[in-house]
Amino acid sequence: MKRTKLLSLLLVLVLVGSLALTACGGDDNDSANDDSNDDSASGELAEEQVLKMNWQSEPPSLDPQISQDATSSRILIDTLDGLIRLNEEGEATEGSGMAESWEVSEDGKEYTFKLRDAKWSDGEPVTAGDFEYSWKRGLNPETASTYAYMIYDIVNAEAYNTGEIKDASEVGVTAEDDKTLKVMLNSPNPAFLSKLQNSIFLPVREDKVKEWGDKYASDVEYMIFNGAFKVVEWEHENKLNLEKNEEYWDAENVKLQRIEGAMTNDPNTIINLYETGELDVINVPSQYLEKYKEDLIKSPEASTFYYTFNTENEFFKNAKIRNAFAMSIDRIKIQESRNQGIVPPAWAFVPPGIPGPEGKTFREANGELIKDVGNGSSAEEAKKMLDEGLEEIGKTVADMNGIKFLTFDSENSLQRAQIWQQYWKENLGVDVDIETATFKIKIDRENKKDFAFSYSGWVGDYNDPMTFMDMWITGGPQNTAGWSNEEYDTLIEKAQTTTGDERMQAMMDAEKILMEEMVVSPTDHSVKIYLQNPKVEGIVRLPLAITNGYKTAYITK
Repeated sequence: MKRTKLLSLLLVLVLVGSLALTACGGDDNDSANDDSNDDSASGELAEEQVLKMNWQSEPPSLDPQISQDATSSRILIDTLDGLIRLNEEGEATEGSGMAESWEVSEDGKEYTFKLRDAKWSDGEPVTAGDFEYSWKRGLNPETASTYAYMIYDIVNAEAYNTGEIKDASEVGVTAEDDKTLKVMLNSPNPAFLSKLQNSIFLPVREDKVKEWGDKYASDVEYMIFNGAFKVVEWEHENKLNLEKNEEYWDAENVKLQRIEGAMTNDPNTIINLYETGELDVINVPSQYLEKYKEDLIKSPEASTFYYTFNTENEFFKNAKIRNAFAMSIDRIKIQESRNQGIVPPAWAFVPPGIPGPEGKTFREANGELIKDVGNGSSAEEAKKMLDEGLEEIGKTVADMNGIKFLTFDSENSLQRAQIWQQYWKENLGVDVDIETATFKIKIDRENKKDFAFSYSGWVGDYNDPMTFMDMWITGGPQNTAGWSNEEYDTLIEKAQTTTGDERMQAMMDAEKILMEEMVVSPTDHSVKIYLQNPKVEGIVRLPLAITNGYKTAYITK
């Protein structure tokens, strides 16, 4: 695999001030990505190798073929080992995971992976058949995986997932023997290897899935592991603790013996736990940025936070109304007041740093696509847009009063929503009610279209604009807006079957449609800001939704 552009992405993000959360859906862009700095040793190992951190919320699902969020993926990457593990420069190197080596055919469409000797936590061998079963399980329509589309590079994967073909053996992934996995792609895709760290590609054991059924991965006794750690305690909505997996193939290089994970979103509680030494790594709530400004660690993330409009809603089915709500806030002023300008406002959906055509980033090539009251628009224009939209659907502002905005149940999310609420009242004359929900419940409601508009976040699954653009195709599993646009679908299909600048142009044209229709209203590109106990070292951080977990972490004296 050629060297990826992730290192360039990091540098670009720093230069543009966009140091930045299952694709994962993110839960709150004031939160830190707790997997931090480099793995260079700077001190003698402490006798007690225990890392105390904060998962922030209950993981919605630790079944890798069902998981769709960042919280769950952070746990899965440490408890299940895929074929590859990206290094700190974003490279998929041979021998980093279950695949000891691989060969790629001359046309780039055939991959042959050779697996290493490895065991599950119960001592059974990890086989190529485990991967074949797991990937086809993710595609099986009965699994209803929202991430099945990640596997569509493989021959007949989409046809099997959509029910066009019924025979899983026709899908282009085959375990030729216990150590050999052959994968056939529809067309060459240089991003394919980097996708393999995504949760849906992680292995499960067929015998255990069949034995445990719907209970699989729901609690400690219904889980099995081939990763560096294993879940040993899980008090739902309270804590989830891991211990080193002695059966892991690379156990001798895993220094941590235990990871103790809390689940709290309360800013004051988080700060108190850090100051008393009960947490080693925390996100820094915005209200504490000034207090800890000398100790803040910032980390880049290729992410966009936004509010999603349910286009099946009686009001937000109208594009003018959606645009009015997007236009009526002041992104620049909000980010300056909330995050001291550290977090940049968003003027389109694909974040800065993602590569684009002709040596430019995608954002540089496609430019700013949004205007608001702080950047090229006015409150009067936003109100006029709203009135026109309401007239088109035969409604009034009074009819819209009381419409509900759904957000996360953290204090930071509520504060942010209250700022927007004030803008919508002052500039549009609409009284918006705010409702909050836990991460798990909020995801479920969005999947069921049980909302009017909702605060969301998306972190790229791999270093390419497509990880942001294919979300919004008609009927797509991440298309919680329920939006459909034939021209957009055609452009995404073109981008999936072409290469080079032609491919990039198709995605740029598609993004312009997405922003003209204002299906989602981007607000900012996250900066992860956190505090970390200086005794904690060796955690590799990536700017994408996939993480490198805590395999290389350790505690010094």
